[in-house]
Amino acid sequence: MNAFGRLGLTSLTVVLVACSQAPGASPTPSPSPTPSPAPSAPPVGLDARQFLSSGVTQDGAPFDLVAGTRIRLTFADGGLSAQAGCNTIGGNYVIDGDRLLFTGGGMTEMGCDPARHAQDDWLAAFLGSGPTFVLAGNDLVLTSGTTVITLLDREVAEPDQPLVGSTWNLVSLISGEVVSSVPIGISATIAFADDGTFQIHDGCNSGGGRYTVDGDSIRFSEVVMTEMACAGAAGQVEQLVLAVIGAASVTFAIDSNSLTLQAGLAGLQFSS
Repeated sequence: MNAFGRLGLTSLTVVLVACSQAPGASPTPSPSPTPSPAPSAPPVGLDARQFLSSGVTQDGAPFDLVAGTRIRLTFADGGLSAQAGCNTIGGNYVIDGDRLLFTGGGMTEMGCDPARHAQDDWLAAFLGSGPTFVLAGNDLVLTSGTTVITLLDREVAEPDQPLVGSTWNLVSLISGEVVSSVPIGISATIAFADDGTFQIHDGCNSGGGRYTVDGDSIRFSEVVMTEMACAGAAGQVEQLVLAVIGAASVTFAIDSNSLTLQAGLAGLQFSS
């Protein structure tokens, strides 16, 4: 899908020419060879930031991503995390001149439709090709061959949503290092009110209670739920949801329109 060039290696022969000097003249020192530039640390302004795609072109024409998807790149401490609508691609990066070198790319294994799987593979290949980059304020442009991806700083493109006032829909389940999609047909939500109460549907039963926030920690209390029995996928989702909100220690993080609740190795990811 992309035209990526291959880097060729060329041998360089250095010819040394001896020059005659007048008797008694001091020898002229030869200049030291200029070393090849080594990959540098991430440039100031790129690390610890996230960017979202604002456009993609190929051969100078607009290139459409799968409907409802967007490229998301997160740079942190020499690591690069990338998403194109399904799985997360992760690895390390360094800067070599005006090129971004991405190595060690691994990918999660969430089940998605063929179009989004193909888009994941396309983005992984693009990043692995060593694209050139231009960073100007909140704008980042990556180019490889005839493919150009333009991105905008996430805090400008998608400001963080407030915890209160949104209905958060459960989209992913976290168990250790495994992130899986909510089973098809299962719906779970949580909503926080500014009076310190919350309402929840856990995929099977509904209820609510009270919550308090302290920094990035959130504590749920006085939780009351209906008691309808659910089996199969609905029961499994309910079990994980109740385990998280019932934990003694729960942290939360909001990234744009995404809310993550984490209790030890168990976690829930919501989208507003």
